[in-house]
Amino acid sequence: MTTRDGRDERTRRTTLAAATAVIALALVGGLALRHRATDEAAPGPTAEATASPDGSSRVPWSAAVVGRDDTTVTVHVGPGDARCRDLVQPRATITARDDAQVVVAVEARIVPAADCTTSGARVPLVVSLAEPLGDRVLRDAAGTLPPPTYFERHVPDLPADKRWSPFSTGCDEGWCQGYNGPGGATLLVTARRTADVARPAPVATVRVGPHRGVVTGAPERSWTVWWEAGDATYSLRLAPAEDASFTLAQFERELARLRWS
Repeated sequence: MTTRDGRDERTRRTTLAAATAVIALALVGGLALRHRATDEAAPGPTAEATASPDGSSRVPWSAAVVGRDDTTVTVHVGPGDARCRDLVQPRATITARDDAQVVVAVEARIVPAADCTTSGARVPLVVSLAEPLGDRVLRDAAGTLPPPTYFERHVPDLPADKRWSPFSTGCDEGWCQGYNGPGGATLLVTARRTADVARPAPVATVRVGPHRGVVTGAPERSWTVWWEAGDATYSLRLAPAEDASFTLAQFERELARLRWS
């Protein structure tokens, strides 16, 4: 014969067992959800995981310059945001091309720099197209958005002018090239995305090749002419020799002598 106390005891045991099972299932479910969230948040393969046998990996390039022949492309690449790092044996190749685009990939090893004061410099790498680039877009195999592309046809043909000789110069963004000229004067040609350019107030407007440009500067420092082509702003700065100066009229005459092609 079962007493009422016995029935109550069995009821309490059954209720406790059910509650324990529910708690256990909740804990297991919570652990499973946390594990799944961790898997979903896990980062993708690192550069080391996708590196080539020689230790190199794909590196994004920051800008491209298309030569006057429309088939020579120079991409500029550096170690990016990595501080005190240098590129070793960088190489550029064309990985895909069609009627709409040309894709350029750069591979290199990024290593600690021997001298942090000179590290991080961008390196120019040249690739040759089988056909002119035309209206096709240059894309980076390491990114989704195309980096800025600048064209030599949008600047004067200074290498063809024997009065000016190129010298090495560097810029962190865009494209730049320096030239030494007569009497110790120097020219600096630059190009950057128009959205990234902040220029002083203009003092004059002038025709520069096929473009309409605006002039900034002062005689005792330097004169700069700015013009836009596509989504880029190009500039040419003429600086006099030390202790010399150029008037605005002299600067305009010098611009008129430059060759375009």
